[in-house]
Amino acid sequence: MRLLLIALLLPVILFAGESKRMEPPVAIVDSLPWFAVRTIAENPQPFTRAILAEKVQKFDRVVLMYFATWCIPCRAGVKAVVDNAAALKENKTKVVLVNIGEPDDKKTMAWIKKLGADRIPALKDSFGKMTEGFGFIKNGETMALPTTLILDSSLKPLFVVTEEGDDWPSVLWSK
Repeated sequence: MRLLLIALLLPVILFAGESKRMEPPVAIVDSLPWFAVRTIAENPQPFTRAILAEKVQKFDRVVLMYFATWCIPCRAGVKAVVDNAAALKENKTKVVLVNIGEPDDKKTMAWIKKLGADRIPALKDSFGKMTEGFGFIKNGETMALPTTLILDSSLKPLFVVTEEGDDWPSVLWSK
C-alpha cells in the first residue's frame, strides 16, 4: 500500500510549481563550443557540434537533457517528454538525451527503451565534453541532475532548467 501511495505521489513531488530556470554558464553564453561525443546505440557513432547543428536545422529549439539511469527525476522528465512528443514536434523542439551517469551502454539503451524514448537521439558524455567543456562543472565535480540546456536553432544557449516543474515540458518551447 505504501509503495502504491509513493508511486501515485511521486509525480506531484517531482513536478511542483514552475520549472527553475537559470542563465547558461558563462563558458557557453554566446554559443556552444566544439565537442565530440558518441551516440548510444548498438553501433555507436561520433557526434559533434557540427552534426548537432545539421540535425536541428528545421527546429526552433534544441534541448539537451542531461540524465543518468539512476536519477528518478530524470526518469520522470524523460517520460514526460515522450508523452508530449506531438507537442514538441508542433512547437519545433528537438530533444537530445545526454547520459552523464551510466558507463554501460546496454543498460542505458534498455532504460531508454523502457521509457519509450528510443526515438530520441541519445549521447554519452564519457569525458565531460558537454559538462565540464560547457562550464556546468569543474574537473572532478559531479553535475546535479536533472539539468536541461535549451538552445535556439543556431545553438545559442537560451536558459538552463535545473528543476522540472508542473510546466514541464512546455517550458522547453515557451518564450
